[in-house]
Amino acid sequence: MGIALGGGGARGFAHLGVLIAREEANVKIDAIAGTSMGAVIGAARAIGADLEKLRTLLDLIDLNQLLQVTDSTLRELQRILGRSMMEYVRGSVWQEEGATPHDLARLNELFSLLTANKTFADAAIPFAAVSADVRTGERVVLRTGKLSQALTASAAVPGVFSPVLSNGRYLVDGGIVEKIPIEAVIELGADAVIAVDTGAPLDREVATCLDALLQAQRVTSHHLSRLQLERAAERLDGRLLVIRPEVSSIKMFDFGRSEEAIRAGLAAAAANIERIRSLAKRG
Repeated sequence: MGIALGGGGARGFAHLGVLIAREEANVKIDAIAGTSMGAVIGAARAIGADLEKLRTLLDLIDLNQLLQVTDSTLRELQRILGRSMMEYVRGSVWQEEGATPHDLARLNELFSLLTANKTFADAAIPFAAVSADVRTGERVVLRTGKLSQALTASAAVPGVFSPVLSNGRYLVDGGIVEKIPIEAVIELGADAVIAVDTGAPLDREVATCLDALLQAQRVTSHHLSRLQLERAAERLDGRLLVIRPEVSSIKMFDFGRSEEAIRAGLAAAAANIERIRSLAKRG
């Protein structure tokens, strides 16, 4: 059985709660795939990290300060516009040969800490991280090399973080092509899948043109995920369980609400624990 952990920024901390509940129920996982925050949490589990210690660590550190992002979507958009204007005039650091932009250095440092600087080869459970080639739109599944570098590529939200140069490609957050990486975990050999959806809800207020723009992106993502889930359910002949923790009030960069998201994951997994056990027997 495999588990596919989707993107969603701070909402994705719910994955940690789901994994903790799964451990407590003694349900074995044979493969893990993650997109964005799902990749970060999935990688930690794949290398055998102590999930309760990770929970404590996330509660202690200020990720907004560490990553230099705010919990306000409007302020982040203002920063993106300002940064883009500077890049238009001066050029983009991330396109300079051999350069490591400061934002990516911060991400990589954090992910090196969370994965103990390990590689995919060190993983006790087969693991894959999903990213996207920003130039071609292709899905890129990362399965070799340093975990921290793969996680940086998988979580590089376009505009907020610089694209990551990898093997001649510029990679960004995999959520733009596969929000919930079910296909990726099937490719790892899973024939039954738990999919954890922490995507943005569609019930946000739309009062301005900016709100409409952001909502349009959420609608597109929602419909893409729905189509991918339907295709996966057919391919798995029903051996698919989708869990949706109640994290709708948490915004992408609300990192200070990690414990709230973790508890939502615990609750969602607990509510589905018999279905999880049944699926494990079928896988």
